[in-house]
Amino acid sequence: MNTLQDYKGFNREKSIEELQYTMLNHIESLQIVKEELQFLQFLTQAQIFNPNTMDLFERLEHFKKELDKRIHKSGKLIIDANFHANQIANKIECDELACDNYFINAHNELEQYIHQFSNQTSKFKQDLFQYFKSVIKTA
Repeated sequence: MNTLQDYKGFNREKSIEELQYTMLNHIESLQIVKEELQFLQFLTQAQIFNPNTMDLFERLEHFKKELDKRIHKSGKLIIDANFHANQIANKIECDELACDNYFINAHNELEQYIHQFSNQTSKFKQDLFQYFKSVIKTA
């Protein structure tokens, strides 16, 4: 999984229901990612690692800090996405093209940020999994 797709927004012609549905799916996905990150954080604190591993403590501390950052970011994105999902209904009230453009641009920007976060987090999890495979004690 070395190549990640760039974000492309196709929201200009979507209905309000489609925009809300998409944003609610993003929220659900972000909540799942946050739970996964919290579980990985739990694993970094478990006594499951080979203690003879070189730089084990330092590497785990690095991963713990990165997990903290990503958990915080996912929580903020969930809040932002919930706020935006609630604002989607206001799009109906846009009578002017400038208002409509502003709303769609804000929607695209949030989706792009979620997309980038998801891609970066997937790469981070992949690196963490590889590291875990090399340091977890086996029977």
